[in-house]
Amino acid sequence: MISTTKHILIPTDFSACSRMAMMYAGRIAEKTGAKITLLNVIEPPFNFPTNVEGVIDYLKENAEQHMERMEDEFNKKFDGKNIKIKHQLRIGKPVSQIIEAIGDSKVDMVVMGSGTEESKRQLFFGSVSSDIMLSSPVPVLAVPEKAKDLKFENFLFTTNFRPGDFKNLNETANFAKLFGSSIHLLHVAKEKNLETEIKFRGIKDLAKEEKLLNKLNFELLIDDDVIQTMSKFIDSKDISLLVLNRYKKSVLESMLDENHTKKMRIYSKVPLLVLVGEK
Repeated sequence: MISTTKHILIPTDFSACSRMAMMYAGRIAEKTGAKITLLNVIEPPFNFPTNVEGVIDYLKENAEQHMERMEDEFNKKFDGKNIKIKHQLRIGKPVSQIIEAIGDSKVDMVVMGSGTEESKRQLFFGSVSSDIMLSSPVPVLAVPEKAKDLKFENFLFTTNFRPGDFKNLNETANFAKLFGSSIHLLHVAKEKNLETEIKFRGIKDLAKEEKLLNKLNFELLIDDDVIQTMSKFIDSKDISLLVLNRYKKSVLESMLDENHTKKMRIYSKVPLLVLVGEK
Protein backbone atom coordinates (compact mmCIF):
# COMPACT_ATOMS: atom_id res chain seq x y z
CA MET A 1 0.00 0.00 0.00
CA ILE A 2 1.22 3.51 -0.79
CA SER A 3 0.59 4.65 2.79
CA THR A 4 3.07 2.03 4.07
CA THR A 5 5.71 2.48 1.38
CA LYS A 6 9.12 1.31 2.56
CA HIS A 7 11.28 1.73 -0.55
CA ILE A 8 11.01 4.54 -3.09
CA LEU A 9 12.86 4.46 -6.40
CA ILE A 10 13.71 7.75 -8.11
CA PRO A 11 14.87 7.34 -11.71
CA THR A 12 16.85 10.47 -12.50
CA ASP A 13 18.41 12.14 -15.51
CA PHE A 14 19.59 14.99 -13.22
CA SER A 15 17.04 17.39 -14.69
CA ALA A 16 15.17 19.98 -12.64
CA CYS A 17 11.99 17.89 -12.66
CA SER A 18 13.81 14.79 -11.38
CA ARG A 19 15.26 16.88 -8.54
CA MET A 20 11.74 18.06 -7.75
CA ALA A 21 10.62 14.42 -7.77
CA MET A 22 13.33 13.70 -5.19
CA MET A 23 11.87 16.36 -2.90
CA TYR A 24 8.37 14.88 -3.21
CA ALA A 25 9.82 11.45 -2.42
CA GLY A 26 11.37 12.95 0.68
CA ARG A 27 8.00 14.25 1.84
CA ILE A 28 6.53 10.76 1.48
CA ALA A 29 9.52 9.16 3.22
CA GLU A 30 9.03 11.53 6.16
CA LYS A 31 5.57 10.04 6.70
CA THR A 32 6.23 6.38 5.87
CA GLY A 33 9.82 5.83 6.98
CA ALA A 34 10.77 4.70 3.46
CA LYS A 35 14.33 4.47 2.22
CA ILE A 36 15.18 6.08 -1.13
CA THR A 37 17.26 4.89 -4.07
CA LEU A 38 18.34 7.25 -6.82
CA LEU A 39 18.73 5.42 -10.14
CA ASN A 40 20.51 6.63 -13.24
CA VAL A 41 20.48 4.47 -16.36
CA ILE A 42 23.30 4.93 -18.85
CA GLU A 43 22.32 3.98 -22.36
CA PRO A 44 25.33 2.66 -24.34
CA PRO A 45 26.36 5.20 -27.00
CA PHE A 46 26.39 3.03 -30.11
CA ASN A 47 27.61 5.95 -32.20
CA PHE A 48 31.04 5.52 -30.55
CA PRO A 49 31.92 1.95 -31.69
CA THR A 50 35.69 2.31 -31.38
CA ASN A 51 35.75 3.46 -27.75
CA VAL A 52 32.46 2.44 -26.15
CA GLU A 53 34.02 1.32 -22.86
CA GLY A 54 35.91 4.59 -22.46
CA VAL A 55 32.78 6.62 -23.12
CA ILE A 56 30.74 4.55 -20.66
CA ASP A 57 33.43 4.94 -17.99
CA TYR A 58 33.28 8.71 -18.49
CA LEU A 59 29.48 8.71 -18.30
CA LYS A 60 29.55 6.58 -15.13
CA GLU A 61 32.01 8.92 -13.44
CA ASN A 62 29.93 11.93 -14.44
CA ALA A 63 26.72 10.26 -13.20
CA GLU A 64 28.32 9.38 -9.86
CA GLN A 65 29.21 13.03 -9.33
CA HIS A 66 25.70 14.19 -10.21
CA MET A 67 24.07 11.67 -7.87
CA GLU A 68 26.38 12.57 -5.01
CA ARG A 69 25.35 16.20 -5.46
CA MET A 70 21.68 15.16 -5.47
CA GLU A 71 22.21 13.21 -2.25
CA ASP A 72 23.86 16.26 -0.66
CA GLU A 73 20.93 18.44 -1.77
CA PHE A 74 18.48 15.93 -0.32
CA ASN A 75 20.29 15.60 3.01
CA LYS A 76 20.37 19.38 3.43
CA LYS A 77 16.63 19.63 2.73
CA PHE A 78 15.72 16.77 5.07
CA ASP A 79 18.41 17.24 7.69
CA GLY A 80 17.53 15.44 10.93
CA LYS A 81 14.74 13.35 9.34
CA ASN A 82 16.85 10.17 9.34
CA ILE A 83 15.87 9.21 5.79
CA LYS A 84 18.24 6.74 4.19
CA ILE A 85 19.23 7.59 0.62
CA LYS A 86 21.62 5.81 -1.73
CA HIS A 87 22.24 5.68 -5.45
CA GLN A 88 22.56 3.05 -8.15
CA LEU A 89 23.87 2.99 -11.72
CA ARG A 90 22.66 0.66 -14.46
CA ILE A 91 23.63 0.22 -18.09
CA GLY A 92 21.01 -0.39 -20.79
CA LYS A 93 17.67 0.87 -22.04
CA PRO A 94 16.09 3.20 -19.43
CA VAL A 95 12.58 1.71 -19.33
CA SER A 96 13.65 -1.94 -19.09
CA GLN A 97 16.33 -1.14 -16.51
CA ILE A 98 13.89 0.81 -14.34
CA ILE A 99 11.36 -2.04 -14.45
CA GLU A 100 14.11 -4.53 -13.53
CA ALA A 101 15.25 -2.32 -10.66
CA ILE A 102 11.71 -2.23 -9.27
CA GLY A 103 11.70 -6.01 -8.96
CA ASP A 104 15.33 -6.52 -7.98
CA SER A 105 15.23 -3.93 -5.20
CA LYS A 106 11.72 -4.69 -3.92
CA VAL A 107 10.51 -1.16 -4.64
CA ASP A 108 7.05 -0.10 -3.39
CA MET A 109 6.73 3.18 -5.31
CA VAL A 110 8.41 5.00 -8.17
CA VAL A 111 8.68 8.79 -7.96
CA MET A 112 10.02 10.41 -11.10
CA GLY A 113 10.01 13.67 -12.99
CA SER A 114 7.43 13.90 -15.74
CA GLY A 115 10.03 15.31 -18.09
CA THR A 116 8.51 17.53 -20.73
CA GLU A 117 9.72 18.74 -24.05
CA GLU A 118 8.59 21.92 -25.71
CA SER A 119 7.03 21.54 -29.16
CA LYS A 120 4.97 24.30 -30.72
CA ARG A 121 4.46 25.65 -27.18
CA GLN A 122 2.68 22.48 -26.12
CA LEU A 123 3.80 20.25 -23.26
CA PHE A 124 4.23 16.51 -23.62
CA PHE A 125 5.11 13.79 -21.14
CA GLY A 126 8.64 12.50 -21.59
CA SER A 127 8.59 9.10 -23.28
CA VAL A 128 10.36 7.30 -20.40
CA SER A 129 7.98 8.56 -17.71
CA SER A 130 4.99 7.71 -19.94
CA ASP A 131 6.23 4.16 -20.51
CA ILE A 132 6.89 3.63 -16.80
CA MET A 133 3.42 4.89 -15.88
CA LEU A 134 1.92 2.40 -18.33
CA SER A 135 4.03 -0.61 -17.34
CA SER A 136 5.21 -0.31 -13.73
CA PRO A 137 4.03 -3.09 -11.38
CA VAL A 138 3.97 -0.57 -8.50
CA PRO A 139 2.41 2.90 -8.11
CA VAL A 140 4.14 5.75 -9.95
CA LEU A 141 4.16 9.39 -8.90
CA ALA A 142 5.08 11.65 -11.84
CA VAL A 143 6.19 15.11 -10.73
CA PRO A 144 6.51 18.10 -13.06
CA GLU A 145 9.21 20.69 -12.53
CA LYS A 146 6.73 23.47 -11.75
CA ALA A 147 5.12 21.59 -8.84
CA LYS A 148 7.23 23.61 -6.45
CA ASP A 149 5.04 23.79 -3.36
CA LEU A 150 5.53 20.15 -2.27
CA LYS A 151 1.81 20.09 -1.53
CA PHE A 152 -0.24 17.03 -0.64
CA GLU A 153 -3.40 18.90 0.31
CA ASN A 154 -6.24 18.35 -2.12
CA PHE A 155 -6.46 15.08 -4.07
CA LEU A 156 -8.53 14.28 -7.13
CA PHE A 157 -9.37 10.57 -7.48
CA THR A 158 -10.96 9.72 -10.81
CA THR A 159 -13.11 6.63 -11.30
CA ASN A 160 -14.89 4.76 -14.06
CA PHE A 161 -16.31 2.27 -11.53
CA ARG A 162 -13.87 -0.47 -12.55
CA PRO A 163 -13.39 -3.46 -10.18
CA GLY A 164 -10.05 -2.27 -8.78
CA ASP A 165 -11.09 1.35 -8.23
CA PHE A 166 -12.52 0.95 -4.74
CA LYS A 167 -9.41 -0.85 -3.48
CA ASN A 168 -7.33 2.02 -4.86
CA LEU A 169 -9.69 4.54 -3.29
CA ASN A 170 -9.02 2.89 0.08
CA GLU A 171 -5.28 3.16 -0.53
CA THR A 172 -5.62 6.79 -1.57
CA ALA A 173 -7.66 7.57 1.55
CA ASN A 174 -4.99 6.05 3.79
CA PHE A 175 -2.30 7.97 1.92
CA ALA A 176 -4.28 11.21 2.24
CA LYS A 177 -4.56 10.70 6.00
CA LEU A 178 -0.78 10.94 6.30
CA PHE A 179 -0.98 14.54 5.12
CA GLY A 180 -4.42 15.51 6.42
CA SER A 181 -5.59 15.86 2.82
CA SER A 182 -9.10 15.97 1.38
CA ILE A 183 -10.17 13.89 -1.63
CA HIS A 184 -12.53 14.69 -4.48
CA LEU A 185 -13.87 11.54 -6.13
CA LEU A 186 -14.80 12.42 -9.70
CA HIS A 187 -16.64 10.52 -12.41
CA VAL A 188 -17.19 12.19 -15.78
CA ALA A 189 -19.99 10.65 -17.85
CA LYS A 190 -20.98 11.50 -21.40
CA GLU A 191 -24.65 11.30 -20.45
CA LYS A 192 -26.70 11.01 -17.30
CA ASN A 193 -28.56 7.69 -17.13
CA LEU A 194 -29.79 5.14 -14.61
CA GLU A 195 -26.69 2.93 -14.86
CA THR A 196 -24.39 5.85 -14.05
CA GLU A 197 -26.59 6.94 -11.14
CA ILE A 198 -26.64 3.41 -9.67
CA LYS A 199 -22.86 3.02 -9.91
CA PHE A 200 -22.23 6.49 -8.48
CA ARG A 201 -24.56 5.94 -5.53
CA GLY A 202 -23.07 2.48 -5.04
CA ILE A 203 -19.53 3.74 -4.60
CA LYS A 204 -20.79 6.35 -2.14
CA ASP A 205 -22.51 3.61 -0.11
CA LEU A 206 -19.34 1.50 -0.13
CA ALA A 207 -17.31 4.49 1.03
CA LYS A 208 -19.79 5.04 3.86
CA GLU A 209 -19.52 1.40 4.94
CA GLU A 210 -15.72 1.63 4.97
CA LYS A 211 -15.92 4.94 6.89
CA LEU A 212 -14.14 6.87 4.14
CA LEU A 213 -16.52 9.83 4.10
CA ASN A 214 -14.35 12.12 6.21
CA LYS A 215 -12.76 14.65 3.82
CA LEU A 216 -14.15 12.75 0.83
CA ASN A 217 -16.28 14.69 -1.66
CA PHE A 218 -18.22 13.06 -4.51
CA GLU A 219 -18.55 14.75 -7.90
CA LEU A 220 -20.52 13.52 -10.94
CA LEU A 221 -20.11 15.68 -14.05
CA ILE A 222 -21.76 15.24 -17.45
CA ASP A 223 -19.69 16.18 -20.48
CA ASP A 224 -18.56 14.66 -23.79
CA ASP A 225 -14.92 15.73 -23.29
CA VAL A 226 -13.71 13.77 -20.26
CA ILE A 227 -10.12 15.00 -20.39
CA GLN A 228 -10.97 18.67 -20.73
CA THR A 229 -13.58 18.41 -17.96
CA MET A 230 -10.97 16.91 -15.62
CA SER A 231 -8.57 19.71 -16.48
CA LYS A 232 -11.14 22.41 -15.68
CA PHE A 233 -12.07 20.67 -12.42
CA ILE A 234 -8.42 20.58 -11.34
CA ASP A 235 -8.10 24.31 -11.92
CA SER A 236 -11.36 25.16 -10.17
CA LYS A 237 -10.64 23.09 -7.03
CA ASP A 238 -6.92 23.89 -6.71
CA ILE A 239 -6.03 20.20 -6.90
CA SER A 240 -2.50 19.34 -5.77
CA LEU A 241 -2.44 15.64 -6.74
CA LEU A 242 -4.30 13.79 -9.52
CA VAL A 243 -4.86 10.05 -8.90
CA LEU A 244 -5.60 7.74 -11.83
CA ASN A 245 -6.30 4.02 -12.00
CA ARG A 246 -4.40 2.17 -14.71
CA TYR A 247 -6.13 -0.48 -16.78
CA LYS A 248 -5.43 -1.88 -20.24
CA LYS A 249 -7.80 0.73 -21.61
CA SER A 250 -8.24 3.69 -19.31
CA VAL A 251 -8.26 7.46 -18.97
CA LEU A 252 -4.50 7.31 -18.40
CA GLU A 253 -3.85 6.04 -21.92
CA SER A 254 -6.12 8.73 -23.33
CA MET A 255 -4.28 11.39 -21.37
CA LEU A 256 -0.91 10.26 -22.70
CA ASP A 257 -2.20 10.49 -26.25
CA GLU A 258 -0.59 13.49 -27.96
CA ASN A 259 -3.90 15.08 -29.02
CA HIS A 260 -5.19 15.11 -25.44
CA THR A 261 -1.86 16.12 -23.94
CA LYS A 262 -1.91 19.24 -26.05
CA LYS A 263 -5.12 20.30 -24.31
CA MET A 264 -4.01 19.64 -20.75
CA ARG A 265 -1.64 22.22 -19.38
CA ILE A 266 -2.11 20.66 -15.92
CA TYR A 267 0.72 18.27 -16.77
CA SER A 268 3.11 21.12 -16.22
CA LYS A 269 2.07 21.80 -12.61
CA VAL A 270 0.11 18.95 -10.96
CA PRO A 271 1.76 15.67 -9.88
CA LEU A 272 0.08 12.53 -11.18
CA LEU A 273 -0.19 9.36 -9.07
CA VAL A 274 -0.88 6.24 -11.15
CA LEU A 275 -2.25 3.23 -9.27
CA VAL A 276 -2.39 -0.24 -10.77
CA GLY A 277 -6.00 -1.22 -11.45
CA GLU A 278 -5.12 -4.62 -12.84
CA LYS A 279 -1.83 -6.41 -13.43
